[in-house]
Amino acid sequence: MSHLVSRSPWTGAVLGEVAVASISACATSVALMAEAFAAWSRDAAQRQRLLVDFADRLSAARSDLVHLLIDEGGKNRTDAEAEADLLPKKIAISLDAGLARTPQRLTAGSEPQVFWRPRGVAVVLGPFNFPLHLLHGLVVPALAVGCTVVAKPSERCPLLGALYARLLAEAGLGEVCRVVQGGAEVAQALIAQPEVATVAAVGGRSTGLALGAALADRPEVVLALELGGVNPALVLDDAEVAAAASAIAEGAWRMAGQRCTATRQVHIPRALRGPVVDALLRERQRWLPDGTPEGANGSLINADARERFVNAHLRAPDHLATLAGDANRRFTTSQCVEPLLMDVRDIAARGDVLYREEHFGPRLIVDVYDDLAECVARLAANPYRLAASVFTASRERFLALAPRLPYGQVNHNRPTAGARSDQPFGGLGRAGNARPAALAAGAIFADESVVW
Repeated sequence: MSHLVSRSPWTGAVLGEVAVASISACATSVALMAEAFAAWSRDAAQRQRLLVDFADRLSAARSDLVHLLIDEGGKNRTDAEAEADLLPKKIAISLDAGLARTPQRLTAGSEPQVFWRPRGVAVVLGPFNFPLHLLHGLVVPALAVGCTVVAKPSERCPLLGALYARLLAEAGLGEVCRVVQGGAEVAQALIAQPEVATVAAVGGRSTGLALGAALADRPEVVLALELGGVNPALVLDDAEVAAAASAIAEGAWRMAGQRCTATRQVHIPRALRGPVVDALLRERQRWLPDGTPEGANGSLINADARERFVNAHLRAPDHLATLAGDANRRFTTSQCVEPLLMDVRDIAARGDVLYREEHFGPRLIVDVYDDLAECVARLAANPYRLAASVFTASRERFLALAPRLPYGQVNHNRPTAGARSDQPFGGLGRAGNARPAALAAGAIFADESVVW
């Protein structure tokens, strides 16, 4: 039997190991969830009761969750605590506003009614950057609408996955939500099972392509994808420079840039380039890591991720210049990297992979524009349209621009990073497949029927 070995991004120390599920174990887990589906889907009161208990157990386990989010997930303490605090809140939102979007009760009368029917067994595949929050953010809505679930956490955070499984079991949810551990082979084994009705995944584009290919001859299986974005910040000529730079820096560099909504580009009027860049250079100091979890920033998830980030930077073309940051700088034994600020010196840079593709890590690229309409058109043509931010003193200008930016989320004077659990969230274009999660996640796992 093979195992996933967990190593600390801070020290490289081995934290533990978890057994990888076999192909037969994957089949068994899905079959058990198929058997449990009928009873679970009919008992809304039990679902409510057990999920509330799960929320209480997550709250009680906060210190254990924070500890592992730091040690295994590479987060600094601030971000680890923030993620742990989101978990019970997600359950409350799903059971209240979430279920209100997917009504499952019929009332007397002859008028047409909409009824949401749980689809069956769901496979949920989680990422490493929010190893609990994003997995949990799909598991809970699926359970709440009456689906049973097989959840595969990121193979980079197996101890967090094991802790999540333990808390599910203690809350009495282990019979309707099984956690299996492993990498891509386990994911493929799970989705290959004939009982699977829904697959929901958060990851990169390669993950989405692999899942789509595997399900190409099974159109009856619903596939919901959130695949990350190349997220721009657009600064208008009336923006408050200091406040804009603060929000842009947080969006780009917090959590070492390992957020699907992290700001990758900032587009600045040519006349404001100097003031905005100067302000970003000042703000950058706030996000410098010190190689410890108590510092201002976290670590990249592992040595391989750091090597990919550094090598991509070293291969940057001349027309994409570095304004600040040393990608090679080491911080103790951690996989931390400096926040990087880069500059488009020639429009040829817009065709480079560093500019047009998602790269996890704290890299922000400065680009200037002379014509706002042309810039907006370029941003609208970006294939990876997850989140965008517009910085302007005028709410009216923002509201006029927002419909011209076809992104899953468009923010006013806020970082691109930071999706709200009480609103729908999903990517457009190559950033997803138009099946939003967060508040709208229940609709991923249930089918809408008209009854009359």
